[in-house]
Amino acid sequence: MKIGIVGMGLMGASLAKALMKYTSHEVYGLDMDVCVLEKASADKAFTRALADGDFKTVDMVVFALRPKAAIDEMRRICPRLKDGAIVADICGVKRFVADGMREIAEYCPNLHFISVHPMAGKEFGGYDNSTPDLFADAYVIIVNVNCDSLRRQIVTDMFTDVGARGIQYAGAEEHDRMIAYTSQLAHATSGCYVQNPLSSAHAGYSAGSFKDLTRVARLDADMWTELFLENGDNLISCIDDIMSRFAELRKYLADKDESALREFLMRSTRCKTESEKAEKEWKQ
Repeated sequence: MKIGIVGMGLMGASLAKALMKYTSHEVYGLDMDVCVLEKASADKAFTRALADGDFKTVDMVVFALRPKAAIDEMRRICPRLKDGAIVADICGVKRFVADGMREIAEYCPNLHFISVHPMAGKEFGGYDNSTPDLFADAYVIIVNVNCDSLRRQIVTDMFTDVGARGIQYAGAEEHDRMIAYTSQLAHATSGCYVQNPLSSAHAGYSAGSFKDLTRVARLDADMWTELFLENGDNLISCIDDIMSRFAELRKYLADKDESALREFLMRSTRCKTESEKAEKEWKQ
C-alpha cells in the first residue's frame, strides 16, 4: 500500500519510521520545512518525499498536523486524490476534525474519511524526537466518519502492525469528552502544579511523585492552546469537577476533620483500585 504522511513532526515522522521498520508499505512524506524533509530523507524515514504527481496514486493520506492545519491541508489535497483513497488524521481532538471531514466529503464523495488518535507522545516534539517505537503498546482511538468496514480494518491493521496494543472505537463526542479527562486535564493540572513558586526549590525534597506529576507540564504551547480551546466545554467540566474535589479536601483540612479527611483519602484509593480493575477487564 502507498501511504502519504503530511507533517513530519513527532507523530508523523514516528509513524513514517514505524511503517518503514515494521511493514512493507511505501511511505511518502511531506513537510513545509525543507530541512526536515532533507533530514528525514537522509534518515530513510520514508520511501521518498510526497510529490504532486503522487496524489493520484496513494492509497491513504495521514494528516499529522494540528487540527486547523490538518483540515486546511485536507481541503487542498483531497480533491487531488484518487477515488477510494483513505483520508485520516492523528489529531488530539475529534469533533472539530470530524466536522471538517464531513464538509470535505460533500465535494469529495468518493474518499473515505477516518479520524485516529494514537495515545502516544513525548514531552519534546519535532522530527528530532521521533522514533519508530513511539506507538509500541499504545492504545489507538478510531472515530469513523464515512469509512467502509474494509478500509476501517486497513487503518486498524496499520496501527497494530506498528505496535499498538489495542483499538478503541468511539464517536467524536465521546472521544472529546474522555480525552478532556484522561489527557487534557492531566496536562492542565500538571501545568498549574508546577507554577507553584516552590517548584524551583524542589531539588533534594522530591521523588517519583513530583516527577510523575510534572512530566506533562512541558508542552507545545501553540498546539495545546488549540487543543484546549477546541475542547473547552469538556475541559471546563473536568476542571470544575477537580476544583470541587480540592474545595472538599480544603474544607476537611481547615476544619481539622480527621474522620472526613480519612474517608476522602480512602475514597481516592478505592477509585484508583476500581479504575485499574475496569482497565484490566477491558483488556480481557
